[in-house]
Amino acid sequence: MKVLSTLLFILSASFALAAPVSSGDIYMIDGDTADIGGQRFRLVGYDTPETYKPKCGYEKALGTEATKRARQLVDNAGRVEVVVLPGRDKYGRGLARFYVAGVDLGEILISEGLARSYNGGRRSSWCK
Repeated sequence: MKVLSTLLFILSASFALAAPVSSGDIYMIDGDTADIGGQRFRLVGYDTPETYKPKCGYEKALGTEATKRARQLVDNAGRVEVVVLPGRDKYGRGLARFYVAGVDLGEILISEGLARSYNGGRRSSWCK
């Protein structure tokens, strides 16, 4: 309950706020979307392949790997620094960045070839 009340406070802010969150309170839906206490967040700065309605088999396979790796990184961290940003995406999700051991989760996934840098706009296809 403490996690949920903290997140509700953070969501009401109009500026970025950071809070350490236990890995056990975070569920990675896919490589760039997470649920914390029933609140969904789009992790900004990167894009991972779709696992829900992918456009090809390659995208599905890579998306599954990105999700698996994101879950592993979050679970192994013990605590994740969650920076909630102002605003919401077009699906109503909060916007956030996750830092594992001081490193942005997106940067790790990008360096491992499981994500691409993304700052809005049209996304490139993952299909070859």
